Amino acid sequence: MSATLKDKPGTSDYYGALKSRAAAIEARYRSLTPRSQALFERAGKVFPGGFTRDAILRAPYAPFVVKAQGTTMTDADGRRITDMWFNATSLPLGHAHPKVVAAAQRQVPLGTAYFAPTEHELALAELLKERVPCAQRIRFANSGSEAVMMAIRFARAHRGRSLIVKFEGSYHGSYDDVSWSVSPSPERVGPELAPVPVADTAGLASAEQRVAVLPYNNPEVLREYVARNHDSIATILVEPMANRLGLILPDPAFVRAARELCDRYGIVLIFDEVIAFRVGYHGAQDELGVYPDLVTLGKIIGGGFPVGAVAGKAAILEASNPDHASRVAHAGTFNGNPMVGVAGLATMSELTPEVFGQINGLGAYVRQKLQALCEGLPLQVTGAGSLFKVTATSRTIRNYRDAAQADKKWEQLASLALLNEGFMLTTTLSGCISAVTTHAEVDAFLAAFDSVANA
Repeated sequence: MSATLKDKPGTSDYYGALKSRAAAIEARYRSLTPRSQALFERAGKVFPGGFTRDAILRAPYAPFVVKAQGTTMTDADGRRITDMWFNATSLPLGHAHPKVVAAAQRQVPLGTAYFAPTEHELALAELLKERVPCAQRIRFANSGSEAVMMAIRFARAHRGRSLIVKFEGSYHGSYDDVSWSVSPSPERVGPELAPVPVADTAGLASAEQRVAVLPYNNPEVLREYVARNHDSIATILVEPMANRLGLILPDPAFVRAARELCDRYGIVLIFDEVIAFRVGYHGAQDELGVYPDLVTLGKIIGGGFPVGAVAGKAAILEASNPDHASRVAHAGTFNGNPMVGVAGLATMSELTPEVFGQINGLGAYVRQKLQALCEGLPLQVTGAGSLFKVTATSRTIRNYRDAAQADKKWEQLASLALLNEGFMLTTTLSGCISAVTTHAEVDAFLAAFDSVANA
């Protein structure tokens, strides 16, 4: 895409045109959401900062939602909002899908959790085993973060080593050993080809001997590092679609190099497909043609209920078998609970190859139209499958340092302006399509985006 700026009346600063209207955009939002503002002020008396989930944070406050159906959420002020993010991609069938609701309603009177297994978790696991190419065995968890934590534990036990190799800018949940260099400040990152692990939060122990951070999409650096340090490495942890870098698929050479290195040195390759699994019917690994030893899952497999899973080679996951000499322990009061089982099975059963073709086709349409609207602007349109993102930069995005050049303030204001028009995306302008999203809704969103980006 061209980095040449379109002429903007009265300014040569493209981003500055929207920023100059920041006060008016926020004032309009406040005028539309007085009830949400009152609830946010009330929340500040019980939640630090007024919220209890970092991902939903936006300025001046997030709208409080009272109900949702299909693609439409209704906020506390009665506004109808077209959802373009679906609880962080976790609702591929939209909100309150009739088959998912019916499955949950049948189960609730029978009990929501037992101190015993059920056939429901078994049926969901069997479906996932058929759907996920690398899955020989599966263990359920309660979140993507927990799934990543357990996958790393299995890898360390199998390999007898402790070092994790992760990539700069990749987010793998809130587990301590992966909360490094997710969004580090530019002055702390170190050399581009030898990033310094930067804590993403207070409260972490040292990364020394536990975490190494490398640049995403650079097979040469990966090969050199692994050749020098392979005897210390337990696992290489890869996002086969990098969420916070712009929902980008990796270069094939990069993931092939990771697979080849793991095969050569006996290292465990983990793919984090908590989001990426919705890229295709068999997940991102099948789209890329590269298959990991372990994969972490979440979001769409739970039908709107909290869920996580780690799946992969039996030789690794059988370490959780009670008869295993060096057993990997994994407990969880709600692991594989019947609500997740029935809702997840109902959701995944609806996600046929035909439905994936439908949502991915509409996702491609959104990206194509956004690219046309952004032509000549310092904006990048990325994504894959049913996912899309607009990033406020003129640079092609291949790694964290490309993505970090984005004007985040512009993205946040554009997101708020779109919310004023009734469209919910992330504050960094990530979005996705559901199975119930219509062409008319997409076209309305595109018109709203055009009014924001080309005003």
